[in-house]
Amino acid sequence: MLVQHRSAATAAGYPAFANTRLLTRQAWADLQAHVSANPLVAWLESHRTDRHRDVAERILLRYVLDELDQLGTRLHAQSSTLYDDRDRLMAEADLRVNIGAGISILAASLSVRVSAFFVLASGLTILFVLMGVARARQANDVIVQALVIGEISSTALTEAESAVEVLSGAT
Repeated sequence: MLVQHRSAATAAGYPAFANTRLLTRQAWADLQAHVSANPLVAWLESHRTDRHRDVAERILLRYVLDELDQLGTRLHAQSSTLYDDRDRLMAEADLRVNIGAGISILAASLSVRVSAFFVLASGLTILFVLMGVARARQANDVIVQALVIGEISSTALTEAESAVEVLSGAT
């Protein structure tokens, strides 16, 4: 799911990614800014090297992305209105992808049995799948925006904040 690129952090075994296909660009930028504002990242910036801060930020981003489904469940408990928006978008995404799959099977069958012109329906299939993926991204964006505005909280980010308290007490 993640589009990755080689970097020093990746070579060291730490997650490094330029963007993700789970979110729109704006939501991805908002999530990165939200994670960068975490007290653990700020503490590492002042007490360790920039490399430590970058690695911690990437690890926190990965953890937040891993708990995206769980954040959706928390959103359901906190704000039914926002969850309804997310659920509607996910239902549209599922419908479009499933219709696209059905059309592709039908088009393949008809192109073999009736006419090769039915292969042109594969363009329609691709369109439906792309529209479904776009709706899924929008649904995930609802979760990210709820996290950014404080409607829900991430376990990873909360634990990172707790770690700062422990680290600050130890120094």
